[in-house]
Amino acid sequence: MKNSIRVSLEFSFKGEKHSPSMVLDLNEYIQSQNGCDSLYQVLANNSNIDLYSYEYEVMLAEDLVFSDATGRAEAFLKDGIFDFAAFRQAMLDEHLTAILSKIASDYLSIDDLSSQPDLKAALLEAYKSGQKS
Repeated sequence: MKNSIRVSLEFSFKGEKHSPSMVLDLNEYIQSQNGCDSLYQVLANNSNIDLYSYEYEVMLAEDLVFSDATGRAEAFLKDGIFDFAAFRQAMLDEHLTAILSKIASDYLSIDDLSSQPDLKAALLEAYKSGQKS
C-alpha cells in the first residue's frame, strides 16, 4: 500500500514569497530516516534551495505543514501535523505481524494469527528476546 504525504511551508526571502512543496513517499522515507529531522533538507533539495544559503536558514524558521496523506498515513495526520513516530511504529508492527503470521502458517498451519492471541504474544516475545541478544 502506498503511503504518502504532502510536505510544504511558506516563507519570505528578499521580499519574495516562497512556497516549497513536495509529495513524500513515506514507505521509502520511513525506512531510511528516523523522523522529520531531515525533511527540511529533503524539501530544500527538491526545491533547489542551497543548504548553505541564507534562504535555507530563513526556511528553517518556519514550521512544516503536512497535508494530502494517502494510505495508512491518513490516520496519523491531524490539523497539518503528522505523527512520524506513531506512523513508523505502526508500520513496524504491521511488518512484524506479517512475519509472525507467515511463521504461524508455515510451521503451525494457522492461517489467522489474530485468532490466536496467546500464540501471537508468545511469538512476539520470542522475537523481542532474539532482538535483545
